[in-house]
Amino acid sequence: MSDQIDFLTEFERTAADFAAVLGRVEPEAAVPGCPGWAVSDLALHLGSGQRWAASILLSGTAQKVPEVLRTAASWADWYAGTTAALAAAIRAVDPDEPCWNFAPVDQLAGFWSRRRMHETVIHLVDALQAEAAGTTGLDVIPPAIAADGVDEVFGVFLPRLLARGFAPAVTRQVGVRATDTGDEWTLTPVPQGDRPHVARGRADGEAVLSGTAAELDLCLWKRLPADLLEVAGDRSVAAAFLAGKATA
Repeated sequence: MSDQIDFLTEFERTAADFAAVLGRVEPEAAVPGCPGWAVSDLALHLGSGQRWAASILLSGTAQKVPEVLRTAASWADWYAGTTAALAAAIRAVDPDEPCWNFAPVDQLAGFWSRRRMHETVIHLVDALQAEAAGTTGLDVIPPAIAADGVDEVFGVFLPRLLARGFAPAVTRQVGVRATDTGDEWTLTPVPQGDRPHVARGRADGEAVLSGTAAELDLCLWKRLPADLLEVAGDRSVAAAFLAGKATA
């Protein structure tokens, strides 16, 4: 799945789209997907995260998130600068080099191009939803990118949350099916709160959730209501999974 995506190219494309929205939207506009945040907070979060990821890539070690002053320049210009910095760092480091990341997965530099691309995708949707009421953002996520975003939630964020002590989102076997890409996953809980087993290529379980890849991705990130998805099987199992904390 992920080996078919040029994460750097997709990151730069999505970041350019995000910068364009910053140039159109009032900085004080509320962000529905991030209660209490304005668009300026969204820009600050995403831009400082890009500087943070760049510093990790160039050092190979854990770094503090920078304390960024609110810029007097335009948010779009400042954000574009942080994008250029991260893109340069990604180009400067081989993806197979050892490099710290925050999840209990392979500690390799390639993690960061994928992670920052998906981070930008979700926050692009946030910015578009802030720009116009009723916007879903579904049309800005290519199906293959969305399917990989779902896979990242299952392979990176579910283990990360368990490692941080959060209650497991997967307590019963759940299947997930992307109707447009054909990707399927089965999530099976394991004893002692360890990371759930993820079987790719099939969707089995007490409940099976179906939707387009973008619908699944945005529902998992709680940017769209869960009732957008179709459910086969035990609806209470599906509801419990979707209500759980799958990302952070």
